[in-house]
Formats: sequence, C-alpha cells, structure tokens
Amino acid sequence: MRQEHKATFLKGLFWTLVLTLFLISFSVVFTLYMEPLYWADIRLMGLEKASGKSAEVIRKNYHAMVSYMYLWNRTPVLSLPDFAMSQGGKIHFSDCKRIFDAVQVICAVSGFLTILSAVVHRHSLRYRYLRAAGTLTILIPALLGGLAYMNWNKVFLTFHKIFFRNNYWIFDPASDPVILILPDKFFLQCVIVITVVLVTGAGILFGKAHRRSRRLRDRIARSRARGRRR
Repeated sequence: MRQEHKATFLKGLFWTLVLTLFLISFSVVFTLYMEPLYWADIRLMGLEKASGKSAEVIRKNYHAMVSYMYLWNRTPVLSLPDFAMSQGGKIHFSDCKRIFDAVQVICAVSGFLTILSAVVHRHSLRYRYLRAAGTLTILIPALLGGLAYMNWNKVFLTFHKIFFRNNYWIFDPASDPVILILPDKFFLQCVIVITVVLVTGAGILFGKAHRRSRRLRDRIARSRARGRRR
C-alpha cells in the first residue's frame, strides 16, 4: 500500500511540474509573440519622439526582433533594417535568443504532455495535482508582482545579472539606438502581461480541480447512500 501511495504521489508531482512549466513557458511565449501588445506602446510611451523614427519604422524593426527570437529562425546574428547595432548589442540579442529558444522548447514539450494529460485523465477524478499546479503558478506572479511593486529597477537589474554573464545588456543609445524603442516601462508591461496569463491559467486549473472534487464527493455520497440502503 505504501508503494502504491508513493507511486500516486510521484505521478501527481510529475503532472504538477508539467502543468506549471507549461503555464510559465506559455505565458512568456505568448507575450513574446503578441506584437500588437507593443504597437499601442509606440504612442503611449512616446517612442516616435524618443527614437526619432515613425511608428511604421518602429513596428517593422520590432517585428524583426521578434522574428529573430522564433525557435525556427536560425539566423546567427540579429540585423535591424533601421537601427545600427554594436557588436555587444548583437551578442546580447544572441544571448536572449538562446534563452527564448529554451523557453519555446519547454513550452512545446510541456504543452504536448499537457494535452496528453488531458486525454489520459479526462475521466479521472484526481484533482490535487491540478490544485497544486494552480497554487505554484499563482505564487510566481504574486512574488514577481510584489517585488516589481517594491522596486522594479532592482528586479530588472537582478534578472539580468542572473541570466547574463556579461554587461552587454547595458545599452548605450549612441551605439545601440534600438534601446530607445525598448524602455524599462515596456519590460514592466511584459511582466504584467505574463502575470495576467499565469493568473488566468491558475484560475482554469483551480476551476477544473473544483469540478473534479465536487464530482468525487458526489460519487462518494451516492456510494454511501447505496450502502445504507443495503
């Protein structure tokens, strides 16, 4: 019996981690691919005035950056049509691409496993792993949101120190004017979008867990009622 409980626990832990990884990676990929989220920023953040470029030119160059990050894009170095870039700037974008490539691979693999889980467990009444994944997913945006609210600049700096082993992310507008269309406020907005997606995903998991829990209670109640009648 102990072995059976252990096996059940490990399966639940596995699916909890799969769902959590999928929601985290999906939220990042969604934010990366949703270019219209950036289009509104051109006016709201005054990017035309800051960069001296038209909205059309800014959109074209932002699309070039996003396209470079696609997993299937194997272009070795980013080249922007209307912005000069230093060697350090190119290295930084290459570093970013490696990170986004890894996130997209995680999203694809965990997404496939999530679909598999939905098929395999479609008639299951187990709900604890769904609730656990929802809890893990909700803790992440809560932590990010709290840290960003307290000191966004420190969070931004710490993130870069963790994920990058050089200082090429510190752009000089004179040599890398692309930074003029990527202000700190834009990255804060990305964190907010990621948080909203994570909270929505967690809500779906909690809703699914609640429905399964209710069905399980109903089944137990019916079973007990039949036992009393006998």
